[in-house]
Amino acid sequence: MKRLFLISILSVFVLAGYAQQDAKAKEILEKVTKTTQSLASLDAKFSFEMNNKAENIKDKSVGSIVLKNKKYKLNIPQMGLQVTCDGKTIWTYMVNSNEVTVANLDESTDELMDPAKIFTIYEKGFNYKFISETVEAGVPVYNIELTPQKPSGDVQKIKLMINKQKMLIHGAVMTGKDGNTIIVAVTQLKTDGVYADSDFVFDSKKYKGIEVIDMR
Repeated sequence: MKRLFLISILSVFVLAGYAQQDAKAKEILEKVTKTTQSLASLDAKFSFEMNNKAENIKDKSVGSIVLKNKKYKLNIPQMGLQVTCDGKTIWTYMVNSNEVTVANLDESTDELMDPAKIFTIYEKGFNYKFISETVEAGVPVYNIELTPQKPSGDVQKIKLMINKQKMLIHGAVMTGKDGNTIIVAVTQLKTDGVYADSDFVFDSKKYKGIEVIDMR
């Protein structure tokens, strides 16, 4: 469940890879990619909802993410989860257990979860199609459906909602094979923040008694 959740969040903010099929969807996705890559940084707050009817699960929460090129920092307070990545190393810190797992990015993530790879997998990853244009919370959006080309994996399909005016992701609905549906909505977005590279490095020395699990 945690892995699917992380995939859904990163898919929203770094844009999932797509295959060249539907012409209109391809044009929209390329514009979103170009817009996102042109930003010096991206700082967003978001809400998310996880539903599973079979398990009678309906959880709502909020989080934040900061991205700078290949670096990112994800914070989910209610899950006690912080994920920090400097483009090479990824630190996954569990607040409640005061434990951090350290790994090389290539070994700890797949293409969906690695922002460093997202912009170079246009020829593989997903089939896609343009669905419709709607208005979500007063924002005109394009709706695009992505389905994985590979039968393996946790994701069944993703619906991306793209802000027509800003050409940035407005939200997403991800359906998992395990019956989980995750809805992510961007509630606040800033693109003019200034961040040092050190902001994307987890310093375990700042956490007294922390347990470090180094998988490198």
